[in-house]
Amino acid sequence: MKIDAPRQYVIDNLKYALNPSSIAVVGASRYSSKVGYKVIEGLKNWGYKGTIYPVNPRANQIGGLRAYKTILDIPGPVDLVFVAVPAHLVKMVLEHAVTKKAKIVVIATSAFKEIGRVDLQDRLTQFCRDSRLPLIGPNLVGMGSPYLNFNCGFIPYLPIKGPVAMISQSGANLLAALGASKTTNFGMSFFVGLGNKADVDFSEFIVYAENDSNTKCLAIYLEGMDSPEAFIKACRSVVPKKPVVTIKVGGSQIGVKAAFAHTASENQGTSDDYFDKIFEQCGAIRATTWQEFLDISLALGMQPELKGDRIVMITNGGGSGLLSCDHFERCGVPMHELKVMSPNLGQRIRTYMPMFGSPLNPVDIAGTASPVQYKGALRQAMRDSNVDMVYCSICPTAVTDVPAVVDVAIEMYDTYKYLGKPFVMECQGGAECHEAIMKLRDHGIPAYPTPEQAVNAIVALRKYAKIKEKLAKR
Repeated sequence: MKIDAPRQYVIDNLKYALNPSSIAVVGASRYSSKVGYKVIEGLKNWGYKGTIYPVNPRANQIGGLRAYKTILDIPGPVDLVFVAVPAHLVKMVLEHAVTKKAKIVVIATSAFKEIGRVDLQDRLTQFCRDSRLPLIGPNLVGMGSPYLNFNCGFIPYLPIKGPVAMISQSGANLLAALGASKTTNFGMSFFVGLGNKADVDFSEFIVYAENDSNTKCLAIYLEGMDSPEAFIKACRSVVPKKPVVTIKVGGSQIGVKAAFAHTASENQGTSDDYFDKIFEQCGAIRATTWQEFLDISLALGMQPELKGDRIVMITNGGGSGLLSCDHFERCGVPMHELKVMSPNLGQRIRTYMPMFGSPLNPVDIAGTASPVQYKGALRQAMRDSNVDMVYCSICPTAVTDVPAVVDVAIEMYDTYKYLGKPFVMECQGGAECHEAIMKLRDHGIPAYPTPEQAVNAIVALRKYAKIKEKLAKR
């Protein structure tokens, strides 16, 4: 249901969605295949320190915990009510939650607006709004935070700790991102599934994330937008401090129907141009593919914005350099020759390359480049006041010591990080390059397996700088 602006009482209560002192799991089950069992298992296995109250009228004990017939039978206070019962029982649970003075309710249950039961969903939402009880969902997978050891939902694992907060309508795509976190060192601060987002909206989690110290970038997956005005207001408040990356789906002819059946998202009468204008108004950066969504969110979470277009690329692979400079131009951020940016930089870097190397830009220090040569070239580029950022690439050859080059890159990044220049890497190869990417990301350096991914990340850093400049003038 529509809101005109983020509601303060909702924002204030969102802390109980990720850091509650007590949780009532309504629909808790003794059977390991049930959602109500998995919720309690996840809370316990991932280190939740608060009190868990299983609620099941036909059980005395679940998961080694005393069970209660209703929320009203619970002796202590309840911050969060997690609902995993059939749709026809949800209204009773909400009434009990209000009587119990719960702070927030999360409804995992499906079979609401997405199957045509609009009136039922709207009545439940209005009841919660009248009672000032924020409702997340229905039809969602859950939420969590690795910083808080909090895994609340039917979610198999927590992500690694990192800078990106992910807010998603899709549970499947959220789970995919959580899996990628483990295998690619994509770190998250917190994550939440909104499902049908009947009540709590994107905008309110955006404002909440503004004050979350672990969040440096917000990544938002949308299937529909009920409240564009609220979204714009929230982003304009947050974007000057933290970037917002969006991916909007469900715009194709059949996607409109699929989005409604999935999360009850309504896209009739909208278009990509419509959403482009909204994102431009609010300063959000729009990704068009899932991989780009992940790539640019990671870069914006790890690195400062790119304040100019004087980019120096250091590589031992001419092909990687050519792919990069072509993609930069396609993206509207063409590279410049070194002599245009800094007349003496090319000569200084030439000291660290063989005669057949190229000091143009990309700077090709040749396939025989050693860690010492990488270190010298990176140092010259990083400390040059005419250079806005450094982009480094590794292509494995029989003589390339990839781990040693990675160590050099980390050393140079740590040494010159105080200058505030972004640093991005591309490691194009096999297992040794995957390991390199993992290590670089672990040290706060966005690293990617292809030139196009790295370039997309750099272009997003430049876009964010321009967005901040534009918003500052308003």
